[in-house]
Amino acid sequence: MKFGLKNKHLLLIMIMISVFLFQGKAQTGMAFYPIENQFNSSGFNPAFLTSQGQFTFSIFPLAGTNVGYNNQKEIQSLVNKLLSGINKDTEYIDLVKSMVDKPTYSQKLETDLISFTYRTKDGFFNFRVAENASFSASVQGPVSLFTIKPEVKSLVVGQVQTVPALIMHYREYSVAYSTPANHKKLSAGIRAKLYFGKAAFSSAISGSVEDVAGNYYLRMKGLGKMSIPESSLQSSDGSIVTTPSLSGTSVPKYLMNSGNPGFGVDLGIKYKISPKFSFTMSIIDLGKINWKNNLNSKNFSGEYLLKGSSVRPITENGVYKIYKTSDSISFTEKITSLFKVFPNSSRFSTRMPATFYAGLNYQLNQVIKINLTERFIELKTMNLNSFSLTANFELKKKFTINTGFAAIGNLYDNMPLAILYNPDFGQIYLGTDNFLSFLKPSISEYSSLSFGMCFYLFRKRSLYDPPTEDFPYRRPKKIKKVKNSGRIMQEYDELYYPQPK
Repeated sequence: MKFGLKNKHLLLIMIMISVFLFQGKAQTGMAFYPIENQFNSSGFNPAFLTSQGQFTFSIFPLAGTNVGYNNQKEIQSLVNKLLSGINKDTEYIDLVKSMVDKPTYSQKLETDLISFTYRTKDGFFNFRVAENASFSASVQGPVSLFTIKPEVKSLVVGQVQTVPALIMHYREYSVAYSTPANHKKLSAGIRAKLYFGKAAFSSAISGSVEDVAGNYYLRMKGLGKMSIPESSLQSSDGSIVTTPSLSGTSVPKYLMNSGNPGFGVDLGIKYKISPKFSFTMSIIDLGKINWKNNLNSKNFSGEYLLKGSSVRPITENGVYKIYKTSDSISFTEKITSLFKVFPNSSRFSTRMPATFYAGLNYQLNQVIKINLTERFIELKTMNLNSFSLTANFELKKKFTINTGFAAIGNLYDNMPLAILYNPDFGQIYLGTDNFLSFLKPSISEYSSLSFGMCFYLFRKRSLYDPPTEDFPYRRPKKIKKVKNSGRIMQEYDELYYPQPK
């Protein structure tokens, strides 16, 4: 069987999506990506920017919000401890013990403050203001597992484990453009973004176990880049501890901080392979933020001598390792005294986590569309990946429902569910990447919720009623009552439909 040019393109696209799928770690789904006419779909792909009305408007809290998180219990405990500033060392140890079992931790909040779309014959234009906050971290690795988990007995001497973390809060102002809807095969879109950073923490900290003259040291070093207001607290022993806090500044001043600017861009395309097949691809958040104020970075450096009675050297297949002879490595000293912290007020920049989307759509019939969707988030050693196979159902041109299967984390029994309602005045949408997490939260590591609403402004109001049996070729105007010889007469408009020949 010969493989035509279109089929070769399809095969290449399938191979490319498969590479994305298996090179990353399955994580979040994206239930609304296949619904291209949703008013906020340009956030996934600027080529999806469209509008049924000439003017589309939405404002907070209805403009659109998306919340996604995994391992919520550990994240809340970590954030509470970081913000409290003063904690017992045993609490940190217990927290790390609970976190090393999970490969990554992520949490993201995206909410639009205002969105405005204008439709012209030359294309679609959009202005948007959005607020974004995200948290990503990973503490799982050979060093942390060796020091925390009793069942992990050996570690390669000198093996380095990084502890990546990225926390960001920023506001985004953007303008977008997409080509008119009458393009036959190729549609394209672009969104230019201006970022203003509010707070950030970026970790480049690493740890390893080193052999120094027959003694084994757990060493930690690296720079924790930070831009966030701080305040000072006095601990029980009289020492002064600084901790992230907004007490030293007003909330409006923090939210309107414009001292950390950045620039970015979104790019997207949609290509019709055939009348029923289409392919989409986009890159979101190609850019960075430059952090210039509230600089409170920290250089970490220190070491901890492992007890000789707890470890012994071994060689396995020519690899130099240490073997743990007790159930765990005991931290007998305070963590705060193990590692030295030096302030660093240097400016720094953080590259935005770039997101890559790809999708294949097949229009099975007028009601059902089959969708294959892939999303890959490039975040250094914390790359996140998601995959879904769903179906769109168009119900009476008012409702669109998308549901099916998604791979999220290490679980493969997730059901995305997205609902879009199209009344005459605008759009309303509600959905989740994993509907099963609401039915039984314990069965899933990841949960999310998305919702929003928009309005069509300045819609022309029809002054005419539908054609009647008596007047099939013209519509009656607004009723005008005229008294004439005791009868009520009705004035009619000119011919609305052409007379039959």
